[in-house]
Amino acid sequence: MASVHGGALDVLKNVNMDVTQEALLKNVNEELQQTAAEESANQLAQWEASQKRAQIEEEEDDDDFGDLDDDPVLAQLQQKRIADLKSRYELEKQFHAQGHGEYRQIVEEEFLKEVCGSMYVIVHFFHPEFFACKIIDKHMRILAPKHLSVKFLHLDVEKAPFFVTKLSIRVLPTVIVFKDGIVQDQLVGLDDLGGKQDFRTEVFEHWLSKTGCLKIKKADEIKALADSDDSGSDHDSDDF
Repeated sequence: MASVHGGALDVLKNVNMDVTQEALLKNVNEELQQTAAEESANQLAQWEASQKRAQIEEEEDDDDFGDLDDDPVLAQLQQKRIADLKSRYELEKQFHAQGHGEYRQIVEEEFLKEVCGSMYVIVHFFHPEFFACKIIDKHMRILAPKHLSVKFLHLDVEKAPFFVTKLSIRVLPTVIVFKDGIVQDQLVGLDDLGGKQDFRTEVFEHWLSKTGCLKIKKADEIKALADSDDSGSDHDSDDF
């Protein structure tokens, strides 16, 4: 009797434990589901709030730009900037049409038209076999696209006897700066560039700036002057 009673109690305990565990699992699952739902709702609310803030900021930005559009001073500045850009574009277009922006070789028959066709024209009188002329060519080719307002040309002296005689060219390289078709200044040989072959482009650019045909930055001028002071004599020019 006692054993039967004990067995019944054990069964009852086991049943109660199963029921309790099942209830606990159910409660835990419900709590987890509730927590997940709360977190999901939380995230949704945060997302909606951020979207709302972004919309408000966008509307405020639009209002700010709208206010700027109505500002007469800013509108005037904008119109001036557009006009300046348009004017610069037209000027650059005109320079390119006149042959500026590149280092070009011309023939004697083209000389007067080219030299008189622009305010500032730089002509390098060269001989294709002279090394010093090739050095000047290198620097002229660098400067031509940088200084669009100036026309950079080179003329083979062997194919231009009339102007070689007319301009009394005796030493090569010779670089002549023309303003409105009139000789402004000239570089004969490399002495004025330090008298050496490995001078920097800034040194040549500085010499050209002193003729008034182009302008350079102060930093480039300082660099050119420093290079000139450090230069030694390495004369390389040719009579022909």
